[in-house]
Amino acid sequence: MKAPVSLSTRLRRLLPIVISLAIIAMAAKVLMGTLAHIRVHEVLATLEAIPVLELVVGVVLMLVLYGSLTYCEMRIAAFVAGPVSQRRAALGLLLAAPIGHMIGWGAVSGGAIRYRIYSAAGMRPLDIGKMALLAAIPYPAGLGLLLGMSLVLQSDAAAALLHVSAALARGAGLAILALHVIYLTLISVRREPIALGRFLLTLPPPQLTAMQYCVGITEVCGAAGILYVLLPAGVTMPFAVFLGVYVLCILTALASSMPLGGLGVFESVILLLMPNVSPAALLGRVLAYRGLLELLPFFLSILAFLAYEIWWRLPKQRARVAAIRAARP
Repeated sequence: MKAPVSLSTRLRRLLPIVISLAIIAMAAKVLMGTLAHIRVHEVLATLEAIPVLELVVGVVLMLVLYGSLTYCEMRIAAFVAGPVSQRRAALGLLLAAPIGHMIGWGAVSGGAIRYRIYSAAGMRPLDIGKMALLAAIPYPAGLGLLLGMSLVLQSDAAAALLHVSAALARGAGLAILALHVIYLTLISVRREPIALGRFLLTLPPPQLTAMQYCVGITEVCGAAGILYVLLPAGVTMPFAVFLGVYVLCILTALASSMPLGGLGVFESVILLLMPNVSPAALLGRVLAYRGLLELLPFFLSILAFLAYEIWWRLPKQRARVAAIRAARP
């Protein structure tokens, strides 16, 4: 007979769900209020007016972003020292990252893709879990570090956008940076695993951590750069300030737990934080940003995954047929 679940435990389980629903509800209210004054043809006209050069720059930034993630996955595979080759690690990332991002809960959905790819090479589930965990570190590391730096270095602009005092924005940035300093100090001085109940958590070495931060910064800056390049003409916001806006939008989208990169939540927050930009023009550019950063890699990864499944199954089917024929009298 199971022990009854305490009220505090039930509340802890419900709290993330309540927060996600609250964020989604507020985002829906903002988005519906904005869309009520926008005509579809205005958004489509904005999409058609995007210069080809901006789209080309966006594609280049997308390739740089995924190139850095692929390099990180290959380094992690070497660190775990399993049977996964560098080529298979690159394939695992290029399939797991776009699909995990679109489905949501990237560490889980992307981890399932990694399990399919890496288990076929004989990697143990525990090592696959290590790879998925280490691969999940760069993005929040880069996101948090850039947010802290943006709040500290651009506190006046951040305060105006967030409608808070510059001192509060700067203090929040310093607090975020302090957390990163604590984590990096722990990485540098501690070599023994950390006990978390029955589990032992082995911290990555400083060299791998430095690489994770560099890749995380590249990933966030690359994604923000795609949207920054696509912003409507006349937006004079410096990239450092826009980076803070972008990070806040991403954090809110992640907190909502919505799939498709926080679809709707991201748009509502960026509309709130950039009220001086035409909503129709901004939404059209965000659609183009999602197409370059999310939809294009997602469809390519789906095609690649199907091709991999066909390639992986055909040799087994042939061997099975040959064995059946050889066993016949």
